[in-house]
Amino acid sequence: MSSFLELDILTFLRLLVIGNLVAMVMVFAYRSPGNHAAPIRFFVLARLCQSMAFLLISLRGQIPLWLSAHVGNPFLLVGFAFEILALARLCDSQPHKERLLMLWALGCSALYWILDSTPTRLVTITSLAAALIVGTGGLHLLGSSRQSMLKTLTGSIYLGYAPILVLRGYLAQTDTISVMTVHTIQSVVYLIQFSLLLAGTVGFLLLMKEADDQLLRESEQRERQRRTLQSNFIDMLTHELRAALAVVKISSSSLKRQLTDQPPEVSRRVENIGRAADSMSAIVDRCIELERLDRGEQSIHLSECVLLDVVADLDVVCGPDSPRLAIQLNDTDAVLADRHLLEVALGNLIDNALKYAVPGTPITIRCEAEPRDGQAGFRLSVDNQVEAGTAPGTEQVFVRYFRGSNAHDVSGTGLGLYLTRELARLQGGEAEYRPDGAGRVSFSIWLPAPSPEAAR
Repeated sequence: MSSFLELDILTFLRLLVIGNLVAMVMVFAYRSPGNHAAPIRFFVLARLCQSMAFLLISLRGQIPLWLSAHVGNPFLLVGFAFEILALARLCDSQPHKERLLMLWALGCSALYWILDSTPTRLVTITSLAAALIVGTGGLHLLGSSRQSMLKTLTGSIYLGYAPILVLRGYLAQTDTISVMTVHTIQSVVYLIQFSLLLAGTVGFLLLMKEADDQLLRESEQRERQRRTLQSNFIDMLTHELRAALAVVKISSSSLKRQLTDQPPEVSRRVENIGRAADSMSAIVDRCIELERLDRGEQSIHLSECVLLDVVADLDVVCGPDSPRLAIQLNDTDAVLADRHLLEVALGNLIDNALKYAVPGTPITIRCEAEPRDGQAGFRLSVDNQVEAGTAPGTEQVFVRYFRGSNAHDVSGTGLGLYLTRELARLQGGEAEYRPDGAGRVSFSIWLPAPSPEAAR
């Protein structure tokens, strides 16, 4: 058993050189969404210092002793210190402890130059100093304020390595062990060091992943809290606005009846008040629909909807602008949709056409049968003429809050078309925009037709 553990030290030192370089590349390749620049920098420096240290130590006898021992061993201790600092930065780092750790590594390194150290004394100083550094790192991980199974396991591995190093330092004096001496404790130390190289690198990457996951959870929680506060505010605001607008609309209607004997200018002003209140009500309704979509609370109840009936019941169709609407629908075309959501979507399209169509030009509402992906359906279009050069691009019209270049003097929020598309998709359909390049634009909603089974 003893001979089995008495392994070739030089081979292990070379493996440690290569292993540290590979570990450095692995950490560089990790893409962290969190702000881990300092821990990664410390860990890369740790692997670079340890790789340099093991390279110099492996050349013992081929290069001067001062370079192999008095430079190589300090590199090793500083590398251990940087490794612990990298792990500490991923936990609840305390700067004063970090400074003490680095000062200890540098202080022990100075002993190599102050003392006329023998090879066995060099092994003792290195072992005891390294034991204190890795033991401190293990205790730091075990005492983290945000404890986890991963931190406990990683901390236990580092802490368990410390007594092995202490034993090596003791046996270096009693058994006259130098760095290249073939001895059981030497083999055990280098085996554990190689294992620690693997475990430390994997542990560091997993701790970064754990920290990123924790950061993501905290970010999601803050976002949920923000959304809750925003939703509560919008609920309160829309409730108050609706109440105020209802008072304005009732008052304007009452004034209109009472001022029948007043000049036409007075009646027009009262009508303008009513229209402004209606416009504000439409904006509030769109904000409410948007909030429901964002919350995922928009309920859907699909049924057979005759398109002519849906369009005829819209407030905008029954309003003062109805003479401009050319409705080209029959009483047989029907789609499978949620009636309320369909009314909201179509109302937005017609309202958008009334706002931006050239004054006095007709707005056509028509329907065409159009199967898609083997499914029967209908495309309900709202066509109108716009001023030359004002038709928006196809990639912008359905973007939330987008408003065209000709919208400066038109009330709105840029939500109508966005809501139309989202509501159409909720019902298994799609909203589309088709300009013809000559100033004529067509906004449409495609929805599936009801199946024969649903019709029965």
